[in-house]
Amino acid sequence: MGILVLGVVGTMIASSVLHRRAAEAAVEWLDERAEIVQSETRSTVFDLIEGMRAVAAFMEASEGVSQETFVDFVSRLDERISLIGVAYLPIVPADDAEDFIASMQRTVPNFDITDLGTGGEIVEVDRNRDVYYPVQYFAPSEWLFAELPEGDSPLELGMGVDAGSNDVWGASVDQALETDSAVVSGFIPINFEEISFGHAFVVMAPVHDSVGTPIGVVAAPMIDWLLPTQLDVSITSDLSWHIGSQSEATTSDHAWAGEINLPGTTWYMTAEPDDSAAASLAGTPSWLVWAIGLALTAGIAGLAHLYRLRTRSRARLSEMQRVSEEKDRFLAAVSHEIRTPLTAVAGLAHELSERPDDFDGKEFRSLLGTVAEQSDEVAAIVEDLLVAARSDIGNVSVHHGTIDLHTELALAIETAGVEAEVVGEYPPDAWADAQRVRQILRNLLTNAGRYGGPDIQVRFEANDDTIAIVVADNGIPIPEEQRRRIFEPYTSAHKNTEQVGSIGLGLFISRKLATIMDGSLTYHHDGEWSRFTLSIPRSISGRTALPPSPAELTPGEAGRPERQSA
Repeated sequence: MGILVLGVVGTMIASSVLHRRAAEAAVEWLDERAEIVQSETRSTVFDLIEGMRAVAAFMEASEGVSQETFVDFVSRLDERISLIGVAYLPIVPADDAEDFIASMQRTVPNFDITDLGTGGEIVEVDRNRDVYYPVQYFAPSEWLFAELPEGDSPLELGMGVDAGSNDVWGASVDQALETDSAVVSGFIPINFEEISFGHAFVVMAPVHDSVGTPIGVVAAPMIDWLLPTQLDVSITSDLSWHIGSQSEATTSDHAWAGEINLPGTTWYMTAEPDDSAAASLAGTPSWLVWAIGLALTAGIAGLAHLYRLRTRSRARLSEMQRVSEEKDRFLAAVSHEIRTPLTAVAGLAHELSERPDDFDGKEFRSLLGTVAEQSDEVAAIVEDLLVAARSDIGNVSVHHGTIDLHTELALAIETAGVEAEVVGEYPPDAWADAQRVRQILRNLLTNAGRYGGPDIQVRFEANDDTIAIVVADNGIPIPEEQRRRIFEPYTSAHKNTEQVGSIGLGLFISRKLATIMDGSLTYHHDGEWSRFTLSIPRSISGRTALPPSPAELTPGEAGRPERQSA
């Protein structure tokens, strides 16, 4: 009797524990996979944004752009920039519409400003509008050629279509021009005759004239069901998801709902496991637990042993899955961070190599400057990755010596590409590794430029033993609950939708390097400024002479301005 009671009690406890653990595991499983899809979707859209910025830079730096040169440049970009095509939409006031149409008909005889009807047919555009955004140049993809009915040309259908005639896309074009920044539209249905393509969104970036005034936008449309094909998320093969402009309810017992914040819009995402995954997440049925428990009561000790083995096995499997998912997130972040600047470098470098005579000196230097800037960004990313890899095995080398903080700060500001005001006088020389100090300052300045406020300052505080370099900005402070995690690898406390996602190694690497040099790196918010403070030892040489303060310098003293910028 006692064994029976013990078996029943043990079975009840086992059933409760298994169901509770199944429920917790289901939530954790779904959260991890849905967040990967959410992050990868956002990274893919930001790849489109960077591609549009590269096309906009080409339009601004080139004179005499034609349909042929536009298609040639777009063809050199990563094919993932748009699976449908890329278009240029100039701003055409209503008073200039007839002249614009006449000028276009010299090369495109049937050109007109038109609209697409609900069935995909070409219809007359509303002639009572104040301004139009017609397609002047269009580089369609091979996929679009294949999808259209035989005999229909994407160029004939796309040229002249007015983006402003659609409420969703027209509002996004207006927003891109008003804010002078890249934006993403909401979703609208796309049909052509009897073919339904699904729902599409558009990524666009403004194009400026020689004095910086917006004169149009470049735009890349993407269909919603094509978007998941761009996501390298094999770990979510047993997950289904939907992304749209409005939140949708689900009837599944296991469902996830969240937002994807993008420049100019917010998308809503729902995700749920497929049937086989849902059955697995439901856990072991109660009747089976009771049957097994009662049948094996006499061998309860053996069952306890087997349960312990099963628990250890599940823990090992969970750890293996966690490591695999961390690897996938790391590879996705690294590939995105490196691919983004390389997109512009590849397109512009090919253009400069193959058409050098088409650009005057100023245009050539402008495009070459863009290539150099993006190449420096790739080099900085690779440098951080190498330091992170060596820090994991304790093989980071530092070479201490007397360093001039004025020189290292100037180089860090230049490579970070931000404006920073140097407050106060430079302290005596420090005793540290010049390259590592410069790398830390570059990371802190880049972090402030990406996520901080409009004002960035570099301050100095010195005592008998140490020198503190403070990089401060007047942006939104990091939340209290995130501050203890910001120095961990692959972690970010920022949600600035205007910036592409970063690997999350900068602060982790910077603190590691500071510690190796017998220093420290801390974060503090004083009520007005976010302050990252790097403390390093003073020089052992005993030097006490100070360089001139920024306020004492004249504009003609190269390398020593009061307000330094890159």
